[in-house]
Amino acid sequence: MIAVIALNTIFQKWGISTRSNQWNISGEPCSGAAIDSTSFDDKNYNPFIKCDCSANSNSTCHINQLKVYALNIVGVIPDELWALTFLFNLSFGINALSGTLPKELGNLTDLLSLSFSTNNFIGSLPSELGNLVKLEQLMSVAQDYKNFVTTNLICHIASYFDSSRVSGAIPSTFANLKSLVTVWASDTELIGRIPDFIRNWSKLITLRLEGNSLEGPIPLTFSNLTSLTELRISDLPNGSSSLAFIKNMKSLSTLVLRNNNISDSIPSNIGEYLNLSQLDLSFNNITGQIPNALFNLSLLSFLFLGNNKLNGTLPAQKSESLLNM
Repeated sequence: MIAVIALNTIFQKWGISTRSNQWNISGEPCSGAAIDSTSFDDKNYNPFIKCDCSANSNSTCHINQLKVYALNIVGVIPDELWALTFLFNLSFGINALSGTLPKELGNLTDLLSLSFSTNNFIGSLPSELGNLVKLEQLMSVAQDYKNFVTTNLICHIASYFDSSRVSGAIPSTFANLKSLVTVWASDTELIGRIPDFIRNWSKLITLRLEGNSLEGPIPLTFSNLTSLTELRISDLPNGSSSLAFIKNMKSLSTLVLRNNNISDSIPSNIGEYLNLSQLDLSFNNITGQIPNALFNLSLLSFLFLGNNKLNGTLPAQKSESLLNM
């Protein structure tokens, strides 16, 4: 009952109503689509909740997923949200929410996925987010965020800081988020050196650190991120980076390391990166010859190596998949 009252209060404060053909937020919320097989991502339901009614021999329901997506909601995050302690999926992205991100978000320790992207939050990222050790997806992509880390807290899968106005460095407590699979932290004003503790995120599949105010060099300890399939880091103003850390990242399909003061040569084993479809090493200080094996990668479609100090000639033949270079 407490959770139901809290939910209704949240919706009242946010001025939320639903169309007649959608889930009805009045009455008993844990019914109908909230407990049947309807997907949480079903576009016909927004706002939407999902419930788990298996507690106490199927006699007690808990709200465990909440979506309020792209509804132009204004105001702040209501305190009543902290009563929904069983949430593992929380999505309120693409709205007009303002104020600071409450430190109480760190109390929702069952969260696997958290999305608060594209809002108008300001201030620092709460260090308490480091308490969300189950977090797999952290998503906080926002158009005008400052120094904001997009964090989708779904089972430690993703972390998104894109386009945020939140200011400051990535908190050191984020070293605890060892289950993260996806991290997007692009187009913000994140500051400071790229944290060495990112090496702890060994389950990462996607990492994006583009268009920020972060500084190099790229830590060599990134070599621990061997599960990556997508790595994007760009525009690091300081430090001289090496490509040595990518030596064992043979699962990469996208590698973008543009404008990072990289002083190195292209790895001689680049022909072993059989999944590569996009490679951008432009605007660096890379020297030496371009390995011929690079042009034989059967999946490589986009290759950008301009504005470096490379030498030698291009091969007469290249893979048919290579459309742009």
